[in-house]
Amino acid sequence: MSELKQLNQLMLDSAEDAIKYVKHISDKDIKLDYAGLGELDLVLDELAKENAMTPLEDKVLFTVSTMFGAFIGELFKTEAGGEWFMDESDPKAPFIVLNYAGRAYPFASVCFEKIVNNSEISACRYFELALSNLEA
Repeated sequence: MSELKQLNQLMLDSAEDAIKYVKHISDKDIKLDYAGLGELDLVLDELAKENAMTPLEDKVLFTVSTMFGAFIGELFKTEAGGEWFMDESDPKAPFIVLNYAGRAYPFASVCFEKIVNNSEISACRYFELALSNLEA
């Protein structure tokens, strides 16, 4: 399997892991789907609060950011298309983006930023903006 196919399969699997993770941690029946992206923001808000009280390990931050970024990206792929890409322009800090129509969407980085630096960021709003860029 090519690296590109492996990365795309990994992100698809990660999106499924995000759904399982939310079901596991939630005492409510939160359903992650396009209409439920606001629910994803609530989950990320909780992770941001947890991280503010007791910083999460880097591995945990990377894992949850990747899972939720993959989930958002897979929704984007369903709506518009695209391919996952490992951006290694900074070898010390590679990151995964979804490339579509000459644009790169760092969904996992948006989730990481919300958890670590700015809980006011909305992953749902970023998704909406990404889709609206298609019409521009």
